[in-house]
Amino acid sequence: MQWSIEIMSIRIDRARWRRFPQGLARWRAPAACLLLGHLVFAGVLGLWQAGMLQALELLGYDRGLRWRTPAALDDRIVLVGETEADLHRWGYPLPDGVLADALERLAQGRPRVIGVDKYRDIPVPPGSERLDRVLRRHSEIVWVTKFGNFAARDRAVAPPAALADTDRTGFSDIPIDEDGLVRRGLLFLDDGRQVSTAFALVVALRYLREEGIVPQADSRDADDLRLGATTIPPLAANEGAYVRADAAGYQYLLDYRGRLSAARIYTLTDLLQGRLPAAQLADRIVLLGGMAESLRDDFYIPARRFLADAPPSSPPAGDSNGRIAGVVLHALQIDQLLRFALTGDAPIHGLPDGVEAGWLWLWCLAGVGLVLVRWPVRCLLPLAAGALILMAGLWQIAFLRQIWLPLAAPALGLSVAAALSAAYLSAHDHAERRWLMNLFARQVAPEVADAFWLERERLLAGGRLLPQHLTVTVLFADIRGFAAIAEVLEPARLMDWLNEYMAAMTQVVMAHGGMVKQYAGDAVMALFGVPIPRQTEAAIAGDAMRAVECALAMDERLRPLNADWARRGLPGAAVRVGIYTGPLVAGSLGDSRRFEYAVVGDTVNVASRLEGFDKDAHHAAGSLCRVLVGDATLRYLGGRFRVTGLGWFRFKGKHREIAVYRVDGRVAE
Repeated sequence: MQWSIEIMSIRIDRARWRRFPQGLARWRAPAACLLLGHLVFAGVLGLWQAGMLQALELLGYDRGLRWRTPAALDDRIVLVGETEADLHRWGYPLPDGVLADALERLAQGRPRVIGVDKYRDIPVPPGSERLDRVLRRHSEIVWVTKFGNFAARDRAVAPPAALADTDRTGFSDIPIDEDGLVRRGLLFLDDGRQVSTAFALVVALRYLREEGIVPQADSRDADDLRLGATTIPPLAANEGAYVRADAAGYQYLLDYRGRLSAARIYTLTDLLQGRLPAAQLADRIVLLGGMAESLRDDFYIPARRFLADAPPSSPPAGDSNGRIAGVVLHALQIDQLLRFALTGDAPIHGLPDGVEAGWLWLWCLAGVGLVLVRWPVRCLLPLAAGALILMAGLWQIAFLRQIWLPLAAPALGLSVAAALSAAYLSAHDHAERRWLMNLFARQVAPEVADAFWLERERLLAGGRLLPQHLTVTVLFADIRGFAAIAEVLEPARLMDWLNEYMAAMTQVVMAHGGMVKQYAGDAVMALFGVPIPRQTEAAIAGDAMRAVECALAMDERLRPLNADWARRGLPGAAVRVGIYTGPLVAGSLGDSRRFEYAVVGDTVNVASRLEGFDKDAHHAAGSLCRVLVGDATLRYLGGRFRVTGLGWFRFKGKHREIAVYRVDGRVAE
């Protein structure tokens, strides 16, 4: 009896053991989906930390700024802008005597602070001595300087001599993101010898002095600045969406909540002709600076609503595309600092890295959870859309509380985790069906066959670009005497020198709408008119003119570059440029493993021949770039450039002669 009981026990244990793999199989798919979710989390986290998602995150930040309710109209700041009409009326640069008149008129209104956003390290007579007396007499005047950046060849600009070594100056340097937008402000900069204060902070502190508010160290962290009831922690290199950002100095995020009233923006002529009421100035901050577009003192900001009202007659403080004058940017920074100190507004800030990673991890798992609920496939997209809307809502609530959470990374994590999990479950549930489809492709449902065929077509089409017939302007640029330069420079210095040259020329090409096709040793090949075919002669002519403008700009760019090289004991460069316009065939060249965008046609050969034509001849006096164009290009230039005809020539390998012209400059010059 005992023996039979033991046999039965063994049979029962074996039955449980057989059912154990079946239980594992039941959890295999969810476990695989959870593993996929964690892999997606790791991948998105890697993309995020590599900076691949920074542009999308910054776009979310910009949208958050635009959706916020703006603060009340600011009545503490009055702007006096120097417009184009003022430049014609009072002269450029503005004489010191006129500037002294303007400052004295402002001082008569008894403002608390007068901030001048104009570089004046070099006197502009007449009236320089009078301006010095005005600056010494009126302690409420604060002047702008430039801190500069030696590494970026951005020189510093000192204040007027009368304000040297005083506390009435502040730098105007602004961190600019890679996309050209200003999202950060500066409070302090340190060059290793002394700490400099930002112009906006100097102005704000002088205003707040009469309110009894002075800068203090935060009680919890002595390195953090405290204004009134608000602590402004310095921006970290990985704050919010930033990844290894240049956080030099003491930076903070700009919220652009303040809206300036156009009724408090006047022109320099308004001031000098007495049309600025003194009552508008009393006990306020007055900022004087340039608003003329020709002064090029403007910036692009993510906000669009920085003016409460902007009648056509108001000075050009900015436009609806986010471009604003530098003095307006200072005003917005001062407004934010005053709100920190007077109303207790908190600065926008991110969360610790671990918290942000946890936020991303939760949404990656949420994407897996959407699939594991086993709703029908037709419900998955609405569920995912609802989850993304919920995420955006939570993000917006946090942003309204000045907390900047990641948005693009969790949205990508949720979407990819849901998509991969759905794909895996579909593959798991329909493995036998897919196997049968592979065996009997002609017997599957038509919709499955159509989907397969469309996917196949997409891959084949996506793996190769279809050939295109284009009319393109080709530019070749080659360094004159490069062999001699390579002979005197050691390889490492030669490579550094050549990289500096290539970087500068690439910037010029891209600034003129061209595409750098390739580098070949010291030569640069650029295309104007790709990859979108030009449909009109006017568009083709525009490409040709931009190519010639690019060549002339190369000459202009080489001058400061050569001067810098000369200071460093390096050889200078002169360049031969050949430009030709004509038909080409463009497309992908190579196989599925390796291919590149290529252009084929005689136009490339002619442009190359023009660049190398008579290498040591036909160089215009004083020019660093010899620019040769063919007759096919000249007819598109519309007489906008001064040219010298060199004659008709038959290049090597060509049957017909080509008229060659040297471009000597713009007609306007």
